[in-house]
Amino acid sequence: MNIATGAMNTLLPKLGELLVGEYKLQKGVKGEIEELEKELKGMTAALHKVAETPVDQLDQQVKIWASEVRELSYDIEDAIDTFMLKCKGHEPATSFKKVTNLFNKFKTNHQIHGVMKDIMDQVKKVSERRDRYIVDDNAARPTVVDVDSRLEAMYRKATELIGISKPKNELTKQLLEYDGSSSQQSNIISIVGFGGLGKTTLANSLFQELKAKFDSYCFVSVSLNPDINKILKNILLQLDEKMYSHIDETWETKQLIDKIRDFLNNRRFLCVIDDVWKKSAWDTIKLAVQDAKLGSKIIVTTRNKVVAEHAGGGVYEMKPLSDDDSRQLFCKRIFDSNDDCPADLCGVTEKILKKCGGVPLAIITTACLLASKPRNSEEWDKVNKSISLGLENNLDVDKMRKILSLSYNDLPFHLKTCLLSLSKYPEDELIRKDVLIWGWLAEGFITDETRPVGTSLQEIGESYFNELINRSLIQPMSEDNFWDEDGKVHVFWDEDGKVHACKVHDMVLELINQLSVEEDFVTTYLSDGQQTGKHTCTAQKKKIRRLSLHNSNKSYASPEAREKLSKVRSITIFGKVDSIPPLSSFHVLRVLQLEDCSGMDKNHLNHLDKLRLLRFLRLGHYSATELPESIGKLESLETLDIRGARKPSSFKSHKVLFPMSFAKLRKLLRLYAGRVKLAQGLMLGDMKSLQELVIEATRKATVSICFGTTTGKAHYPQRLRRGGLNDLDLENLYSLRHATIYSFDDDSKAHK
Repeated sequence: MNIATGAMNTLLPKLGELLVGEYKLQKGVKGEIEELEKELKGMTAALHKVAETPVDQLDQQVKIWASEVRELSYDIEDAIDTFMLKCKGHEPATSFKKVTNLFNKFKTNHQIHGVMKDIMDQVKKVSERRDRYIVDDNAARPTVVDVDSRLEAMYRKATELIGISKPKNELTKQLLEYDGSSSQQSNIISIVGFGGLGKTTLANSLFQELKAKFDSYCFVSVSLNPDINKILKNILLQLDEKMYSHIDETWETKQLIDKIRDFLNNRRFLCVIDDVWKKSAWDTIKLAVQDAKLGSKIIVTTRNKVVAEHAGGGVYEMKPLSDDDSRQLFCKRIFDSNDDCPADLCGVTEKILKKCGGVPLAIITTACLLASKPRNSEEWDKVNKSISLGLENNLDVDKMRKILSLSYNDLPFHLKTCLLSLSKYPEDELIRKDVLIWGWLAEGFITDETRPVGTSLQEIGESYFNELINRSLIQPMSEDNFWDEDGKVHVFWDEDGKVHACKVHDMVLELINQLSVEEDFVTTYLSDGQQTGKHTCTAQKKKIRRLSLHNSNKSYASPEAREKLSKVRSITIFGKVDSIPPLSSFHVLRVLQLEDCSGMDKNHLNHLDKLRLLRFLRLGHYSATELPESIGKLESLETLDIRGARKPSSFKSHKVLFPMSFAKLRKLLRLYAGRVKLAQGLMLGDMKSLQELVIEATRKATVSICFGTTTGKAHYPQRLRRGGLNDLDLENLYSLRHATIYSFDDDSKAHK
């Protein structure tokens, strides 16, 4: 499945499976499926032609046609998936009618004939519009060249900051010259400038160099839609993790502010408040740090000059890089040298740098784009011309988006899809690589089409992730350690140098949010009930395929709202799960990703048994002590992630009871959990499909693991740490490829 063709890439193989599988279809029905398959292949080819043309160059009628085809492909796949599940004896006929309007006419396999007729009628109508609206065959797309394999290594080695010495020296002088005799306002310095100029980079460089000169220090990001309590909590944890490890979600804003003020009293501190968008956000945070005495310093970064002036103190305006620094950064990214551009490329390089306008993000993005192209002036000149207006007139977000859009347009279809899926995440969110890839797998974004022999889909997903890093569209964590929302430090680089988490730059996130809205890919509601992105289509969207809620309290009680949600394939919720709509509404759901289940009770998972197509279930900070019995009815479930299970108002993990029905999850490939307790008689060793296992077990238990193959020849996962199994009975897991067993003592301390 990808953004260009909707569900076509996964739908067509399923139609082929219906023809050759054991579904006992009547001869006439097989003929109809063959006709449908032929028609959809033609549509797929047409969709590829549409996708080869940049979105802003497409005729509006063509956009509408392509959207109709993609929507139709989703409906057909939903119906086919449900039909196939029903034929295998898992789906009750009484609930099958609710899945899709296309298949609401039949209760048994024998009635598929009428349904196929309905599908073909709709397909033919859309095909007729294709003949009228399809784009010209000459709408060309730039040739995609494999990403330079040196880029990842270059990214890791590029630790030298270019063009930052002068502003850093100026600000260091301002920050250290205050001896406590002048006004308090001079304790604050705001760095203001366009997104991508390097404000955060400058602030972090100052922070790392100067923090040793202060008694206490902290660095927090605010973002466009801040969770103030989370920010204040993060400040406390950075000031003294041990002292404030007990704080929880019940603490009110005033209580957090008072604790920060008490701690900082009579201390000399350095505080960086990064990425402040609104005066109101600063006004609240200021209450906690405003009594800066003894030479304490506060650094604020913002894109908004009004906010910088409102913060008080000095205002430092970031400037674009000089021509020399721009050239040095560009050459470092492409040639791994400070100034070693081949003579035949110097002319076009100067033109490109002029259009980048000295913006580091624009330079890096364009350099990474060019690194995947043949190194000749003709190819580079094509990129130069496609940059359009560039940044030579002024530095604003729209022109920055034009440059970033180049990298998006140059992506192959499958990577466009994976990139747009990131639009469901909030700003500044730490994104785990494994969770991201599991979502891609569950939605069919990763397919067998281009898989090399001997390579798993998981490995293909990792290559997608790495390629997005190489193209500077996502950022690997640059620090070894990162403070998460629990106040715990996690390491996201392993001993092999592999990255296990990423972030999305604000400007890239703005771009993909807008593209996602234009493509009706992800619908995101913020805490104020507003949607992300600017809606350019006047028509009201009828269906939501992917839903993301960011601390949203939006109501779904109306019939119209329920109808919009009836076709949702993916739900991701950041914040409390109180906002989750009833699960009974989501019969075609593939992904359920709940990032904060700390306040969840059993009622939130009512009707879990209705999610028969669910493939990926994540319950972050799961607070209940057992999984519901109904989890055993998730016949399609491939990945279950309940890491970090803990009781409300506590950072200590607790055991989660797996019911007997858990053994029915015959398709489960990945189980990631904390402390587990199995119902009497339940044995994980019976789950023959399990490939990845990460759990905690008591240290006192007896170790008894045998990893083998169907031939009886034993083998061992590439990574296995065993501390104890607590009678988990993991024998005969023949498919297991990776296992990590964490052991714990009675005091709940985990060990590898």
